[in-house]
Amino acid sequence: MPRVADLPKHAVPGDKRPSFGAADTMVTGYTGEEFIAGLSKDWKLKLDKPVEQEMPDGEKRTYVHGRGARGMTLSAGYADHADLSSLLCRTSTNQSDGFAFLAACAGLDVAGVDHGKASSWLRQAKKETDSLYGKKVAETGNKKEYVVSGVFVSGPVVMALHRAYDKYSLRILGGASVRSE
Repeated sequence: MPRVADLPKHAVPGDKRPSFGAADTMVTGYTGEEFIAGLSKDWKLKLDKPVEQEMPDGEKRTYVHGRGARGMTLSAGYADHADLSSLLCRTSTNQSDGFAFLAACAGLDVAGVDHGKASSWLRQAKKETDSLYGKKVAETGNKKEYVVSGVFVSGPVVMALHRAYDKYSLRILGGASVRSE
């Protein structure tokens, strides 16, 4: 489990991305059900029925996956099969409203998140991630570079923006995956 002080503050190449470990419940009793239903409705995502998936550590987690006609996707994870522990939102880098979708995901209504700071962080994270991605592609000629933003920690969550080729992935994890000291 990394310490907050050791997490990158600015974009890093994929090989230097932080490892968070397993996400934990964001807030006991918070299912995120209304928030995810709202995202689904606003962004025209079709949500699948919950499924159980076995994780690398052997634990089983419940996930709800959603997909939109324009390639936007979300995956909500539940560490204890009830309370939300992770949210992953993906969109294409050339999707005209893709950033707005990621911003909507970053607006997760879990108690303790500073939404103003999260919104500001996401705009900066996208700029830095795109800039580093452009530099890496220019250096290597490989358009399949992978970069990760600096990490944002607010209340019970940790957020990081990933860019791989033509996709953005916003990962929001229950903050038990990092230590404050």
